Amino acid sequence: MKKLIALAAAAALLSGVSMSSFAAGKSVEERCKAQAEKHKIAEDKLEAYVKTCVEKHTKHAKMSAAPAPAAAPAAPAAPGK
Repeated sequence: MKKLIALAAAAALLSGVSMSSFAAGKSVEERCKAQAEKHKIAEDKLEAYVKTCVEKHTKHAKMSAAPAPAAAPAAPAAPGK
């Protein structure tokens, strides 16, 4: 019983942290610019770096948010007597 309560509390804590970071999140472009500053990318290469970074992150987001393939249509019911 105590393990179940501890597990539920841990899950609530982690979801609260992830929700707050999601709500206060920056756009992908802003995060890529911050990463470029952190890595000390030169001004002349900054635009290309940010562009590839944004493409990489949006491609990843599209793949993870892709809808599941549609199920095959059901076979027609056999006529009964």
